[in-house]
Amino acid sequence: MLRNYCTIFDRNYLARFLTMHDSMNEFCSDFRIFAFCMDDESYATILSLGQQSVVPVSYRDLEAHDTAISSVKQTRSLIEYYFTCTPAISCYVFDKFDNINLLTYLDSDLLFFSSPEPIFEEIGDKSLAIVEHRFSKYGRKFLNLGIFNVAWITYRRDIQGIECLQEYRQQCIDWCFDYLDGDKYADQKYLDKWPQKYSGLVVIKNKGVNLACWNVGNYKIERKGDTILVDGNKLIFYHFAGLRQKSDKYFTTSISSYLVKPNRTIKSNIYSFYIKKLRSVSLGSDITKKTVNPKYSNISLKRLIINCFRNLRMVLFGDLIKV
Repeated sequence: MLRNYCTIFDRNYLARFLTMHDSMNEFCSDFRIFAFCMDDESYATILSLGQQSVVPVSYRDLEAHDTAISSVKQTRSLIEYYFTCTPAISCYVFDKFDNINLLTYLDSDLLFFSSPEPIFEEIGDKSLAIVEHRFSKYGRKFLNLGIFNVAWITYRRDIQGIECLQEYRQQCIDWCFDYLDGDKYADQKYLDKWPQKYSGLVVIKNKGVNLACWNVGNYKIERKGDTILVDGNKLIFYHFAGLRQKSDKYFTTSISSYLVKPNRTIKSNIYSFYIKKLRSVSLGSDITKKTVNPKYSNISLKRLIINCFRNLRMVLFGDLIKV
């Protein structure tokens, strides 16, 4: 069965998308992914690859199709605008391809380690599917930013699926900012109300789904042969949010932010493995370095102290990876 996906990225996440796509080629038997390219550089790159499993879509086409999102573009930061577009790209695919009955949104910084078919088996004939953050002990303070993570959202073309998607799109157009405001936070906190609103919703329970820095401390992570296990379950995909390049040779996983020390399997077989793949498609450029906000160019004493504690924590918890 052909599985349909969509994702969004710009040139800063282009290497991440290419790496994710390579892993999908390995573990997804029959799939197509609609790649929404938010700048001309990434669009030209994807177009030039000519991959049959990738359908490149320019941000220009998205904005021409959905003028409501383009009308709020100037009121949002770049990342806020991308958050705003999260449901809009799924609407675009459903509008343009009326033969697609099931569509899954993916964040572009995922890597598949095994087939996602167990996820679809869990979804069955339901209308919607999402996944919780599953925060480890010291991450639960972030629950106020959202119970669920937007890394994987599946919509079915039925009454509940389309109703949910259209409402989600309108909510993000009305308000989608990178700060907490009551019961709203970016594109994420809207999902908190879905379990009460939609009887056709599945909250994915598979432990191998959406492993990330904020929940890896909950599980026993080990490697057996070529398989990585999460409490005995196959790792399906890892979410590399929080991965940062510190220097030419050093990266941080951000796992230490949750007072967890990554073990050898996590560092070598998940993070180092991913970083090497990223570097191979980006020709060694700084593929994960976080852009410095101009307002922090003159660093304050408070921020300097925070950075010192953060760096100390990274060293104490073994959160640096050398490649």
